[in-house]
Amino acid sequence: MSQLKPSFVSEIQAAIEKSRFTLNDFNLEFPNSGTTLAIITFLYKPEYMLVLTEETKREKVTVEEKFSFGMPSTSRSHSVEEKVFTIRATPGRFKTVTTHEINGLGQLLEELPKWCENIRSDLYVLAPKVDPLATLREELQKKIDSLIDKPDEFFREEELKIVDDRFDQLLAEVVNLKEQYSLTKQQLDSMQKEFEEFKKSARAYPKGLWAKITGNKLIKTAGQIVNSPEGRTFLFQQIRRALGVSDDA
Repeated sequence: MSQLKPSFVSEIQAAIEKSRFTLNDFNLEFPNSGTTLAIITFLYKPEYMLVLTEETKREKVTVEEKFSFGMPSTSRSHSVEEKVFTIRATPGRFKTVTTHEINGLGQLLEELPKWCENIRSDLYVLAPKVDPLATLREELQKKIDSLIDKPDEFFREEELKIVDDRFDQLLAEVVNLKEQYSLTKQQLDSMQKEFEEFKKSARAYPKGLWAKITGNKLIKTAGQIVNSPEGRTFLFQQIRRALGVSDDA
């Protein structure tokens, strides 16, 4: 028989049902003896586990006794026992494993939905990431590596003028796409700010470094403001021109 009352076990089950999961996703154990009161395991990743324990905590307390009439005070010590309930949860909110005391068994009902949410958050993070821009980014980097033959050189003044003109032209073309791709003023303002930084960094970075950093940032920005594959492909072509690595640059 469980050390926990059947009614409290039922409350534990109800607390789990309040989460994004169901009881069918967990294995619940309630040992009938020992310091462990409950073990709740996520079936699909058994390392995700919550363990409730009850232990006796002993503390030494010293009491000082004072007497009147100038008599010296005396002190005596004795031990105080206290029942302590502890939760060991994997995963925790910030750490892989967390262990903390709770203020009575009732607090377990509050902790269970939080633990379930931690499991859900971890599962989302562990899901395979699909980067729709990976191919574009890889193609651009290859193009940069093949066409920039002196990556350690800095831009000359006449080349900086070309860089400025290309980004001004690219921004104008993006503005013309505002309605077609439902771009907001905030998105256009953000892109204009990025373009100004690209022109500024061209005066500080060597050509190769500038092209790679700028290319990565441009593709990320384009991916954030344009959701359709066709729009991204078009912007990618314009990005290659702005970086001077397109076939017609």
